[in-house]
Amino acid sequence: MRIIIVGYGRLGTQVVRKLDTHQHEVIVIDKQRDLFERSDHDPNVRLVAGNAIDPDLLREAGAEGADALFALTRDENTNLMVAQVAKLVFRIPKIMAVVYDPAREPSYRAAGIETMALTVAGAEFLVGQLSKAPPRDFSEVWERTHGHAAEAPLPAPPVRAESPGQMYVIVMGGGRVGYYLTRALLENNIEVTIIERNREIFELVSTQVDCPVIYGDGSSTAVLEKAGAARASVFVAVTNHDHDNLIGCQLAKQQFGVPKTIARVKNPKNEPIMQQLGVDVTVSSTAIITSTIQSEVPAIRIRQLLDLRAGQLELMEYRLDAASPVVGQALRDVVFPAACNIVTIFRDSDALVPRGETRFEAGDKVLVLVKLQDEALIRRLLLGES
Repeated sequence: MRIIIVGYGRLGTQVVRKLDTHQHEVIVIDKQRDLFERSDHDPNVRLVAGNAIDPDLLREAGAEGADALFALTRDENTNLMVAQVAKLVFRIPKIMAVVYDPAREPSYRAAGIETMALTVAGAEFLVGQLSKAPPRDFSEVWERTHGHAAEAPLPAPPVRAESPGQMYVIVMGGGRVGYYLTRALLENNIEVTIIERNREIFELVSTQVDCPVIYGDGSSTAVLEKAGAARASVFVAVTNHDHDNLIGCQLAKQQFGVPKTIARVKNPKNEPIMQQLGVDVTVSSTAIITSTIQSEVPAIRIRQLLDLRAGQLELMEYRLDAASPVVGQALRDVVFPAACNIVTIFRDSDALVPRGETRFEAGDKVLVLVKLQDEALIRRLLLGES
């Protein structure tokens, strides 16, 4: 079996020691390179340094052919995002993630992510030692407390009563983005609550905005409940960490039925994944800056005109020049992806309705409706760019 271990701390180290690394191919991923320099390292274990929420890093580690993945870091949001990427992108059959908040378990286990709430099993094991018939070992407690919950149906979001009152927005993250967003919302008479987990930022922002600010983890069920997520209209996660933003949005929707979730995305590669995992709207500063540059520089050969995130579609404009591979070819002779549609071709002052016999010319502006994952292929076909 090919087994990927994410997290090489105490738990990850013990799991690796329990595995037969001669019989199994074991790969360990961790962000801290210094953990790989230990003297007792097993030479049969392959080490990969980096952030495992990055699909490219998981691919490099061999996720495409993996049989199992264990997410064992001390950050449960990282564990949950890694587990979901492993399931969604790489279809790894056996996935397990460590969590510390038992309230998070049902929805993720029902979605096929086996979770280990060590706090629940550990507490029962300790209490059991006080009984007349204490459990023989931890595995006995583990089997009883976890059973086969992964086979349970996915719990439906709670039914929310229609709220005729004012819109209520919860902002997770009180840094610069959260602060300025909150100010803008308050200026528009929208009720806002900020959740911030960093003590210094919490104390600072509490003195700067005229709204409730809660100190705590916005991806925690208890903190969301305290913030009144059950009546929120919108949940916006704008922390610096994609995994925290994803899990916060998922819990807001799954546990409290928040109708609209919005997440800030630091790594543009995570945007399509977060959308597929249930975030309603993603906002990438990189994409916004790129779009602005494209709009301001007239010589640029590619422009995004419309972003239809719900359907994973983009309306793109490609400007052909004499070096474009398709110049001189008829539309029918160019093999485009099945989900791609040439909407129109602007030539001089005319807008052409594309037909099979229409030939591409230098100077044409070609409008294409394309799936997000096919955009790079369309770029190569029309412009010859990788």
